[in-house]
Amino acid sequence: MPDKMKLFYVVRYFKWACLLIFLFSALISGCTSAKLNMARDAFYNGQIDQASGALSSAEDVSTRDQLLYFMEKGAILHHAGDYQGSIDFLLNAAALMQDQDVISAGQQTASMVTSEWLTDYKGEYAERLLVHTYLMMDFLMLGNHESALVEAKQALEVYDTYPEACFADYFTRALIAHCYEAENEINGAYIEYKKLAELMGDPAPVARKLCTLGRRLGFDDEVEHFRQFIPEAELKRNVRPAGELIVFVSQGKSPVKIPHNIVLPPSIRFSFSTYEDRSGCLVPPSVGPLADAGPSDMITTDVGEILKASLKERLVAVIAKETARVVAKEAIAHNINDDNLEVLVRLVFFLMEVPDTRCWETLPATLTIIRVPLSPGANQIHLNIMGQTVTLPKIDIHPGNGSFYHYYSIRNGMGSFSSMGDAQSGN
Repeated sequence: MPDKMKLFYVVRYFKWACLLIFLFSALISGCTSAKLNMARDAFYNGQIDQASGALSSAEDVSTRDQLLYFMEKGAILHHAGDYQGSIDFLLNAAALMQDQDVISAGQQTASMVTSEWLTDYKGEYAERLLVHTYLMMDFLMLGNHESALVEAKQALEVYDTYPEACFADYFTRALIAHCYEAENEINGAYIEYKKLAELMGDPAPVARKLCTLGRRLGFDDEVEHFRQFIPEAELKRNVRPAGELIVFVSQGKSPVKIPHNIVLPPSIRFSFSTYEDRSGCLVPPSVGPLADAGPSDMITTDVGEILKASLKERLVAVIAKETARVVAKEAIAHNINDDNLEVLVRLVFFLMEVPDTRCWETLPATLTIIRVPLSPGANQIHLNIMGQTVTLPKIDIHPGNGSFYHYYSIRNGMGSFSSMGDAQSGN
């Protein structure tokens, strides 16, 4: 073939390669929606209304990122105090996750020679659990214990499906136990509190609950066992709280995924992602001096820990698919008879190997549930969160009205994000 003709084909192949790369780049740029990034930035700048407005419609993001749209919007609305709005979006997220369990063969085939960016984002195992966690909080804030318990049972199914990835989510397990307790299903509550004590390795944060519920169930031997984890001074107090304040505290920023690559000559590229922390060491929240009702209990989940555990559990499947993709690309390139075209195809495949770094970014670094017993009369509660003192409105408990649960949700110590809901307990 004359040199000019060879040059003609090289230029033509190069143009096609550039076009393919451009189209692919545009495609994945659509996946990393600018609206999602705008909403996340506004959220962490404390601009909740702007964050919610940035995601005004599902059309603001790629169809492959619909799950992220529902999760991010749901979390933003929760912290804006719009609990019903949050519920609506998170229920859509839960329904979409169920639909996505039916794998799209077309997407999977396309991703075998391109990138995971071409597939719908299905959420890490921990993210799937946290959808139900936020739904439980939303329903509790609205005083709807029955619907909260429905979500608690959905969360238990996620625990059972992904036990290794999710076992360290103590916050959600404590929330599940409370949902059972609030609906007066004391046997289910006792089971979950006991499971939580085993997982944490320290029964102290739930010892009071286990003793109270254990006595009602007639588990005298187990009550005696858990009594040893309650301070002697409190056992002598023998004062039953007239109500209970339950505070959900979100602190810091969850880790985000970052890309990594391993390159093997001449043109093999393995891509993968890992989580990178965005928050340093966070000081646990604390409760100011309380009245005679007794001390508060606190249970915390390191959100980053369960996200990393989820990604680690998927590691074998990720490596297997990445290896299969490399083999498929090599087979395609090897079967091309034109050397110039083969080089360009290898280049395109190399550049298309982009790690999938999508994740739910409005999650906090830690989630803490604080249970504060309340005395009859006026209760003034002070919380110390991230170096700020948050003074909650006075809670009046009148004897004879029955026990009440009071709920607050606070993010990063900012009182402007707090709200409250009352609901009479089943105790």
